[in-house]
Amino acid sequence: MSRKQKVTEPMIIQNEHGNVLAEYSPELLSTIKNTVAKGATNEELYMFLQIASMYDLNPFLKEIWFTKMKDEVAIMTSRDGYAKIAKRDPQFKKCQSMAVFENDVFKTKLEMGEVVGITHEFGQNDRGKLVGAYAILITYSGGKLYSYVDYREYDKRNYIWKNYPTAMLRKVAENDVYKRFANINGISTIEDMPSGYADYAIENEIIETNKINGDGLE
Repeated sequence: MSRKQKVTEPMIIQNEHGNVLAEYSPELLSTIKNTVAKGATNEELYMFLQIASMYDLNPFLKEIWFTKMKDEVAIMTSRDGYAKIAKRDPQFKKCQSMAVFENDVFKTKLEMGEVVGITHEFGQNDRGKLVGAYAILITYSGGKLYSYVDYREYDKRNYIWKNYPTAMLRKVAENDVYKRFANINGISTIEDMPSGYADYAIENEIIETNKINGDGLE
């Protein structure tokens, strides 16, 4: 179907139970196609808005965005989008992450395949090269989700990773625990996409650099 096809009918988004999640007028749909979902066919637009509505993420606030490179579609969010979804769960208490460097003292203790303890010590002197990052999500019932990521697996040597490697690696670890905790499907994060998507998103002002560089603890 042509990318130039016009939207002439309203679009109603429903969940699996038939409940209406959102309703879009033709005028609003045209605005979306000309701004945050450029190049989307009507079918792709419906898919995009279905996922945005399902997770209650606002495309106009750049909490979720549509990209299309060489006819390959990706629906993406940021670490903040994953966090927003996870934090709606009343069991969510907090998520913390930290980067690990080669001169740090870092150990994890496992029992029956479960992480039961972490030792991480570092001083103010030279910590050496970045080697990894971990995140821990804690629930009010005392449950914990843990993720550790190796820098060698995620160093994509593009603009974002070159300038913000520590922030990016921490976000990868956080994304993993948020995704598992909230059972998120259908959305990818910029940190986990092939390198071309990250540069494409920034060049086309789909996301701002400060959304990549944000480095605070939730």
